[in-house]
Amino acid sequence: MKKIIQQVLDFPQSVNQQIFKGRINDAVDSFDGQNGVRSYVSSIYEYIAFAVFVWMEYNLLMAAYTYLTGTATGIEKAGSLLTIALLILSAFPIAQLIRARGNSFNSSHSGMVSFVFNDFVKTNIRLVGEVVAIMALFSAFNFTLSFLLDQDLFNPATSGANLLSPMAPLATLPMNLLAGIMAHFKFDGITSMINGAMAYRMDNSAGIYYGNFVWDVRDWALVLGSYVNVMVGLIMMYISLAIYGYIYGIISSVIAWIANPSFPISMRNK
Repeated sequence: MKKIIQQVLDFPQSVNQQIFKGRINDAVDSFDGQNGVRSYVSSIYEYIAFAVFVWMEYNLLMAAYTYLTGTATGIEKAGSLLTIALLILSAFPIAQLIRARGNSFNSSHSGMVSFVFNDFVKTNIRLVGEVVAIMALFSAFNFTLSFLLDQDLFNPATSGANLLSPMAPLATLPMNLLAGIMAHFKFDGITSMINGAMAYRMDNSAGIYYGNFVWDVRDWALVLGSYVNVMVGLIMMYISLAIYGYIYGIISSVIAWIANPSFPISMRNK
């Protein structure tokens, strides 16, 4: 009876050795809770980069097919081949950027708290801002072609970027934190002013083209505004990074002081 009980107790170990050969256990035992997390997060971003690339290209080609088989004129379709090519190219730097930002997580590790609330948040704020800037830049190129050809060319929204929507709250986190702090101290007017400045963009709605190659001043302004918006977006992104870095530095300093309080008071015997 004792031998049977021992065999029953050893059964899970026997299955593990015979089927899994200890690989799962070895992986669990060798998992590094610090550097390992960074490595796995970096791998996840590589998968996201590939998914965004495939999704952008698929949606673009489907939308392009619908447009080219639609009611657009011959010159609009011919010019749209250039904008389609530009949009196809835009997926490459976006995917590479996502992968590069993921690889940045493999840098030196200074603790999980710093990784989650500093490295991870800042990286995603920068990633979202830079992806939006790349999309805006290629959209500006398309605006330029539409203006030069004086035609309404193919220029849809890049729906593949919707896969980055879960990161959007991180991009707005600095301003939300600042708004919360200002509201606590009853500085709502300053918060509204900052939010208004961060949301400012020049009007880049679609131009009005008649195909007569008579370029309107308003359309000049739209093309110029589309390039200005790229620079404004990047500037606001770096302002958000600075705001978050400042707030994080204050909070981390306060927490460090609470953990090890010290008072800069000099006591001397007279």
